[in-house]
Amino acid sequence: MLVYSKKIIKFINEIKFFVKKCLSEEIGLKVLKYRFFDKQELKSYPINIVIFNNKSMLGYFDPDFSELGFHERLMHASHEELYNTIRHELAHYMIFINYGPYIQPHGAIFKTFCLEMGWGEDVFSATTCLDDNMNMGVVQENIVLRKVQKLMALATSNNENESEQAMIKAQQLLLKHNIDSNYADNDNEEKVFLKRILKQKNENAKMRSIAAKLKTFFVNTVYNKTKENIYLEVVGTAVNVEIAEYVAAVLQTDLDRLWELAKEQYTHLKGMVAKNSFFLGIATGYCNKINSLKKGYESDLANSLMVIEKKLMAANDMVYPRLSKSKSNGSYCHESSLLGQQAGRQLNINPALNKSSKNSGAYLTYTN
Repeated sequence: MLVYSKKIIKFINEIKFFVKKCLSEEIGLKVLKYRFFDKQELKSYPINIVIFNNKSMLGYFDPDFSELGFHERLMHASHEELYNTIRHELAHYMIFINYGPYIQPHGAIFKTFCLEMGWGEDVFSATTCLDDNMNMGVVQENIVLRKVQKLMALATSNNENESEQAMIKAQQLLLKHNIDSNYADNDNEEKVFLKRILKQKNENAKMRSIAAKLKTFFVNTVYNKTKENIYLEVVGTAVNVEIAEYVAAVLQTDLDRLWELAKEQYTHLKGMVAKNSFFLGIATGYCNKINSLKKGYESDLANSLMVIEKKLMAANDMVYPRLSKSKSNGSYCHESSLLGQQAGRQLNINPALNKSSKNSGAYLTYTN
């Protein structure tokens, strides 16, 4: 996962300063505030820096996002180790710009570029694999995560009262965890986590439906578009992001299954307009159900909910300082939407502890 905090933002700015200096003084390129040019100054490229904690390496370059990623543990490394890791990933960036994405990562072309820059073995081999016990930021499945998942499993019960109480307890447990944790680690440093959980060619009603449901688990959702794909990203505490990923994995498959069930019973509903309206209707029905449960919170929990919502807004500002909003327009089927809302009110999600488990799924029944 990508990780953000006030300290990490300062660290990102430190890395960005050296990246620009390295591009300008060592590689010899024209550099602007957020971008740099190729040798011919015909095309510019973004300077995107992120910090991660879930990979067994010190750094990476992601051509899809034009993104340079660096491990959180580099915050405690020497300047020499940090700067050599930055040079190493910049070399990957330059190779991608000059030769495209299909060059051997650490082959002859990569090594030649490093030598031309005057960078030796300390740069060429800078990105090393980490031992699992050194990968300090990996989020482990913990007690809170397991308790919430067990409650969500109970929420699929045929007993209406048991199902509702389990969903309420799951929501309240997540809320309490967010207040107690205060987005903090052992150093009382507020941290926000980001994970890219869905990848598609284009944004569609199914993705928007999933995004709306994920927000009920105390995360923010953002669409991040690259040249080739669009990604659904979630932002929140580590536990909330993990749960959101589980839920998204369930819904990605099961929304289509629920649409097929609806068509079997309502055979006149056909086409993409009806399908999209059904998906968005499910989101409306499900979110209305969860919001009605939240209205029953005691005053202290209701106040805590307001605090969490404000923290999520602040988290988005930290992660996406230049975020722009977009609106989606499309045709609409009223009947299919109402059917989707009915399905959404009956929808219960059981995210498995293990994504390969056969016991996960979205459950509902239709009543005429």
